[in-house]
Amino acid sequence: MRFTTILFIVSLSFSSLALSPKKTYTHTPHDFHMKYEKLMIPSSNGVQLSAWYFPSDLGDQLMIISHDGVGNMGDYLERVKILVHYGFSVIIYDYRGFGASSDFNINKYQYVYKEFYDDFDAVYEYSENRFHHELIAYGWGIGAGISIARGYEKEDIAGIIADEPFVDFTALKTQFKNINAVMTLPDGIENNDYNSLNVVKKEPGKNLRGILYIHGSKNFLYSTSDMEMLLNSTSHDFKELYQFDVASRMDNFTVNESEYAKQIYAFVLNL
Repeated sequence: MRFTTILFIVSLSFSSLALSPKKTYTHTPHDFHMKYEKLMIPSSNGVQLSAWYFPSDLGDQLMIISHDGVGNMGDYLERVKILVHYGFSVIIYDYRGFGASSDFNINKYQYVYKEFYDDFDAVYEYSENRFHHELIAYGWGIGAGISIARGYEKEDIAGIIADEPFVDFTALKTQFKNINAVMTLPDGIENNDYNSLNVVKKEPGKNLRGILYIHGSKNFLYSTSDMEMLLNSTSHDFKELYQFDVASRMDNFTVNESEYAKQIYAFVLNL
């Protein structure tokens, strides 16, 4: 019985960590009666990224949303709808290999791909050139880490909202071993500009006005002390850490949608 329980926990850990790309959109903005524009954004190596742009007339901030590598952007329209309701324009995109973006061979047990960082850069550059809004980088899971690693030094990012970002890849490798997770990382991704902990120690972009970290108390990859270390290492003066106290490892948005949205809105309002 004990062996079965251990196998279940390990299996759960793998499924919680694994990339899980889905090419078909189960949900589209039409299902939510949302005004939007379909986009195809060029990225590196000839890749085309599928993206949806949701305009709002209630504010002048644009959220660039980077998801956690599970499903595709159609699975996250509930939170997009809430953000638009709060007055934010939104652009959400799929990494290569996800949704209608260009095909890309993905090993689900590789935690992240360097190419996903290129995809963020492409969406940022598109947004910077086309829209006349303040840009807010928002992501969760790997999307949070990418938003920090690429957004922190960008000239036109005004704020970053990072929900459960990866903290340090060297420590993450050790944690994978501790929980018996057969996860891999790309070669040479530690101790450089792919790594959140390295980036936040640098001088932030000239227009960055604040960063919000969000953490769930039952995250088995990153502890509260890990997140506090990331917070304390962040060179920017306006930085916050909000923790959701949860009974199990859950997506922080699903724990309390209204409180989650309230924290984001309050943070951006005070930028």
